Amino acid sequence: MKSPISKQKGHAAILFTIMIPGLFGLFSLATDGARMMQDKARLEDGLEVASLAVAAHNDDNVDDGSGSGSAVNQAIASAYIAQYMSDMNSVDSLSIQKLSCDQIPDCVSGLAAGEPRFFEFRVAATTAHDTWFSGDLKSFDENYTVSGQSNARKYQNSAVDVVFVSDFSGSMGDPWSGGSQDKYEDLVDVIETVTDELQKFNDLVNADDNTVAFVGFNNYVRLIDGNGSGATCFVDQLEYNRRGNIGYRRTVNRVFIEKQGCVTSGTYNAVIEDILPTTNFTSFNNKIDDFSPAGYTSSAQGLIRGAQLANLGTNPRRLVVILSDGNDLGSTNGVNNSTISSTLYGSSYNLCDKIRDDLDAQTAANGDPVTSKIAVIGFDYNVSGNTALQDCAGVDNVFEAQNKSEILNKILELISEEIGHLK
Repeated sequence: MKSPISKQKGHAAILFTIMIPGLFGLFSLATDGARMMQDKARLEDGLEVASLAVAAHNDDNVDDGSGSGSAVNQAIASAYIAQYMSDMNSVDSLSIQKLSCDQIPDCVSGLAAGEPRFFEFRVAATTAHDTWFSGDLKSFDENYTVSGQSNARKYQNSAVDVVFVSDFSGSMGDPWSGGSQDKYEDLVDVIETVTDELQKFNDLVNADDNTVAFVGFNNYVRLIDGNGSGATCFVDQLEYNRRGNIGYRRTVNRVFIEKQGCVTSGTYNAVIEDILPTTNFTSFNNKIDDFSPAGYTSSAQGLIRGAQLANLGTNPRRLVVILSDGNDLGSTNGVNNSTISSTLYGSSYNLCDKIRDDLDAQTAANGDPVTSKIAVIGFDYNVSGNTALQDCAGVDNVFEAQNKSEILNKILELISEEIGHLK
């Protein structure tokens, strides 16, 4: 008779054979499960960096029809995802959103409490991956997906000298679909809102304060000391040669020299004057409230005077914002204003490069190097067709606004520089 022990021989081997599929399944699940967790963590890391990069680039994020944001932002985010997710098959979905303050409850409530405004970029994605082992088992899928999202916010982190170079030609007195008032009145409201935001920064404990300056232009600009004796009058910012013709090279070389000499013809009845850089935003806003438009348009006149006011700034950041509702019109000394601006801004004379280079060569009051920018915001017309201003500011610094809110948001975006993570 066989012993009980002998009767059990072979049972362990059979039992082990029966358990192999289960053990392999547990091994596969543990291995692929760990990969899923690791891939999700890597995707979130990649999206975190991608959101910061998208916020730093600050593209308008106008959707190209794909529903996932602008092509520029898609390319930026996709590149970072690809670097972090080396084992993925594809990006199944990619969504990029750019939200202004009024679209973010935290920002809206923060404004009511006196906190600064911010913008937010949200980047979300889903990536597809093959499993290593689970595909060998009928009870498991052969692939899996992981998803993640990251957000980044843009704030203002340092003081800036802002110069508003504002079109006050006759067309600015017309109503438009982008607001409930005449264009110049909506523009004045926008500027006043911007100063409210700048004041919030100034109210904090800072070494430096934001300043604002103003240049209104039509055919010319009106200076508070136009003839050197305190009189306020319109002054031509162009230089002329001995024959009375425009001296383009001399105009560029002497761009920061403050001009004098009152012009009596071609000024119309626009009520404008330049306002030097100031931190007294209440006085500033009271003055621009009284301005009114008339005449034709010469952006070069406004830009040259704006450069001179930016040169008076003390902060490391200098921002000159040209705000206009149309192309240059009219003439100066018998030359079309559009010809004057395209000649000055073009490659032959490079007025805007001269302005930026000279400002950037300076050192601010706090010892930091100066960084300047010229930006253009066009509204109620197709600013992308204004090649002269694109040559001046650069295509990436020319923006089109469809309404009052978009003008405000774009100015505040230009002022905002700091990028921080969401908690």
